[in-house]
Amino acid sequence: MKKLNQFFLSVSALAVVSLSSCTKDDTTVASDGNVYVLSQGSMSYNNSTLTSYNLDNGATSVDWFKSQNGVGLGDTGNDLAIYGGKIYIVVNVSSVVQVTDLNGKLLKTISLVNGTTARQPRCLTFNKNKAYVCSFDGSVARIDTSTLSIEAYATAGQNPDGICVANNKLYVSNSGGLNYMTGNYGTTVSVFDIATFVETKTITVVMNPFTIKTGDDGNVYLLSHGNYGTIASAIEVINPQTDVVTKTYANSAAADFAIKGSTLYFCNFDYGTNKPVVKAMNISTGTATEFITDGTDVTLPNGIAVNSANGDVYVAAAASDYVSNGKVYCFDSTGKKKFSFGTGVNPWKIIFLRK
Repeated sequence: MKKLNQFFLSVSALAVVSLSSCTKDDTTVASDGNVYVLSQGSMSYNNSTLTSYNLDNGATSVDWFKSQNGVGLGDTGNDLAIYGGKIYIVVNVSSVVQVTDLNGKLLKTISLVNGTTARQPRCLTFNKNKAYVCSFDGSVARIDTSTLSIEAYATAGQNPDGICVANNKLYVSNSGGLNYMTGNYGTTVSVFDIATFVETKTITVVMNPFTIKTGDDGNVYLLSHGNYGTIASAIEVINPQTDVVTKTYANSAAADFAIKGSTLYFCNFDYGTNKPVVKAMNISTGTATEFITDGTDVTLPNGIAVNSANGDVYVAAAASDYVSNGKVYCFDSTGKKKFSFGTGVNPWKIIFLRK
């Protein structure tokens, strides 16, 4: 059970939208906007939450989705993104994508099922007014972001766990994560041509490929979890021009990572030393240093994100018992804590909406 919990909790799609806001005296001012945090909750407890934190006044709504809609989010939230003036929330066990407007009002619940069988969606990405959602059943759904209707399905590998776009292609990490009892994890990333929505090749990678993102340099960055034993977790780089793994970073075991410019931030909990790990790594040299410089203890870091507006780094940390509410810590670019706020159980994905 501990390994299962670690799998679901080793769990950032990062998005920033630029808008404007006015005061009552019609003087236009810049707002720092909001931070939104998706908390997974406890699996099968139907207690996922979406937290809103206002950067201007510090107001926090721990279960913002429910406060806006009168109903809960669902069971085991897994991914969160903003695109085209809408918020998209992937809820794995409930097998839905909840879509809201920027005020959190529900626009549509998109059900991902095959007949009566739940597909178990994991992550999503966007390209040219289409959303692409990978699911544990091996499928990738293409959704029109105007109508919020599913247009087509394609087939990837075993238990896809991450998805991103680079060089007009989709990259899908095939974790094989549901084989945690046997350890028979996946070792491939599927590559799809976006125009035809057809898989064109697979790339062999470190075992149990998980989170996959496109860096500011255009390369694809992949976090794999290994087998939680003899094969270590690692971050790799894929060149989207050649679809070849060009680099594997040493000592890069992580639960999550985020990229800004030439710096890759990653976090983890090291069960060998029984200490949290939050590091900043130069993507060119692979040199990683401790990021937090003021001694702040972030307990059990699950997720990490960078606010591209000011370079602040946010770390989502679970409670020590994994069933109590968690917390998000904000650090400036030098690793000093600025503030923190409470979230739901097992916070994970963090995104930013600038107004």
